[in-house]
Amino acid sequence: MLAVLIKRVLASEMESTYEEFSRKIIQAAVPAKGFISSKSFKDLNDTKIRYTLIQMESLADWKAWYQSDERQKALGQIQPLLREPESISILTTA
Repeated sequence: MLAVLIKRVLASEMESTYEEFSRKIIQAAVPAKGFISSKSFKDLNDTKIRYTLIQMESLADWKAWYQSDERQKALGQIQPLLREPESISILTTA
């Protein structure tokens, strides 16, 4: 199993708009091969920082989803809401 941590820093006044698009991108990921689960988090010290933790079966499954047209289309809607490009960390159990 693989965990993918995505950090996004929102532009001012974009929180509610981001929430809507964030749900859409996760809904698009659910049918992806190897998708296990997803959770979203808000930084307690800075509510403009959001994290999404996605669990996938394998690195190959993540790469396929990452490069998919569905993700690129959904990400195209989220990117204008961000103050900086998303940051992705790929994690595995120690």
